[in-house]
Formats: sequence, C-alpha cells, structure tokens
Amino acid sequence: MYTVKQVADILGVSVHTVRFYDDKGLISGTKRNSANQRIFDEMQLEWLFVSITLRNTGLSLAEIRHYIDLYQQGNATLKERYQIMLEQRKQTLKDMEDLKQRLAVLDRKIEHYGKLLSGEDDTWDHEYMQNLICKGKKKNGN
Repeated sequence: MYTVKQVADILGVSVHTVRFYDDKGLISGTKRNSANQRIFDEMQLEWLFVSITLRNTGLSLAEIRHYIDLYQQGNATLKERYQIMLEQRKQTLKDMEDLKQRLAVLDRKIEHYGKLLSGEDDTWDHEYMQNLICKGKKKNGN
C-alpha cells in the first residue's frame, strides 16, 4: 500500500494532483488507514497513472471519467474504449510532430546564435524557416 506522498513520488506528480484525481473520482476504491490518510494499492496506482497519461494526451477530466465508467461496464464497452485509445494515440503522434518542429526551430536558432557568439559568420537561412512555416500551413489546411 502506498501513501499519497509515495504515489506522488512514484508518478512524478504533486500530492495535490493525487488528491485532486482521487477527489474527482478517477481512482476508485481508495482506502484510508487508521490515521485517516488515503492509501493506494497497485491497481489504484495504475488507474491514476492511466488517468494522468490520458489527461496529458488532451482528454478532459469528464472524458477520463467517461472512460473509467466504460471500463466498469465491462466488455460490452470494449469497442468504445478501443476507439478512445486510437484517437488519443493519433493526437499524441500529432503532438510529437509538433514538438519535433519546435525542436528544429530551436536547434537552428541555437546554431545561429552560437556562431554569432563565437565570432563566426552565419547567414540566416530564411528559406529553411519559410519551409517549416509552409509545412505548418499545409498541415493545418491553409
């Protein structure tokens, strides 16, 4: 069994986050010890981990609650839960591509400033940035 602090440390979140998710009903079956402190077992730790992961992929707390409700309804909801996971995977892949583009811009700016700081000549490559902008426009349907 784990305390709120232990769960927070394991998952790399604040104790406030653990309590918040529990208060919102996203961790079912939370128990309390003799000092009335929340304690969590492995399954509750897993549910919290999944809930935080889903939140980080963009699901709202209400959507996470819906997912948990579906799980509790059993195998009749497998298809809907599967679709939720597919959609969140798709969103995560898009987010990863966005992050790669941001990193490319940062790397180019760092390279540019590094050359200038070391006294080297560096001709800024506007074409490179314009190509990144065009990729973004196309991706967003503009």
